[in-house]
Amino acid sequence: MLGDLIKASTKKFGSSFSLLNVLPGVLVVTVIAVIARAHMYDLQKSPDFGEVLPGKEDTAAAILFTFGAFLGGVLLRPFEVRLVQVLEGYWSAAAPVGALRAMASERHRRRRDNAALKRLATVQRGIASRTDRATLSELALRQRARARADRIQQQAMATFQDYPERDVDIMPTLLGNILRDAEYVAGHRYGLDVRLAYPRMFPTVSAPMQMAIKRQLDLITISASLTVCFGLIAIASLPLTLRLDLWSLTAPLATALATIAYRGAASASREHKLILMAVFDLHRFDLATAFHYELPPTAAQELTLNKQLNDFLHDPKLDLTKSDTKALGDASSDLAERPFDHPVSCHCCSAGRGGQNGSN
Repeated sequence: MLGDLIKASTKKFGSSFSLLNVLPGVLVVTVIAVIARAHMYDLQKSPDFGEVLPGKEDTAAAILFTFGAFLGGVLLRPFEVRLVQVLEGYWSAAAPVGALRAMASERHRRRRDNAALKRLATVQRGIASRTDRATLSELALRQRARARADRIQQQAMATFQDYPERDVDIMPTLLGNILRDAEYVAGHRYGLDVRLAYPRMFPTVSAPMQMAIKRQLDLITISASLTVCFGLIAIASLPLTLRLDLWSLTAPLATALATIAYRGAASASREHKLILMAVFDLHRFDLATAFHYELPPTAAQELTLNKQLNDFLHDPKLDLTKSDTKALGDASSDLAERPFDHPVSCHCCSAGRGGQNGSN
């Protein structure tokens, strides 16, 4: 029956709707319903799972329970999306959340800076190689010291690479910092703002790259959703810890699963960062081509063009010092005198050329 509901919902809401969209919410509703129907919140009673599922004769109740779990998952979906955004670090700036956001961001900034210091200290200190004769035990100690120093350096490097370079980009969560660093690194090397450029580049990105990006984003979303799901289950099962029996481990187990899911989301975000960098490595010129500008012959001219495009695409409402209207051909625009490079097959100029494109 649940499969039929999924198929019907897919036809109704579109192909983007799938079981993965509602699975975390269905799991939350189902677990809480099982705990409640089994009287597990009553500390004086033993769990009675015989009352969880209706009998074989009560088909209507079974259908109602299945439909209720599915409907609960659908209704929880909007709240779940907001909680996922919280995991990504998009917290309100209003008090008291704003103060918590500042404290969490400062904690991650210090974690990044400490990792940078450890990395540099390990590299600069090194381990001096002694040329004099040494016993086997001394050689073993030196080898273990080298291995320990290499391990510290690798851990510090991995931690440092999870964070943006600029302090202004630091987010209050690890997942948010990895995603923000992905946005910054992928386009910054070429003078592009990923948030401005990528939506305009996406139609020209190759199908394999689009599928890779979509696959990683789906993986990040489902991992973050499961983190929220297991976190809610942990909160709902907290009263079970007072039972002092096997079911008291429900909340700790759900917390452990939430931690694993969050680490999975962070790992998927690191892979997403690499794929996004590859997209801009291979398709960064598509933005200039889409605007019909001549492709820059040097890296310096490419950087200049991309910065000019960033300035034009930037929302003027975010900068009150700029005019409300920004036109491409304004005399004050850096792009005003840059010549266009229209391809032969460009339809926007075919009428003005009197059909010359077709003859060529």
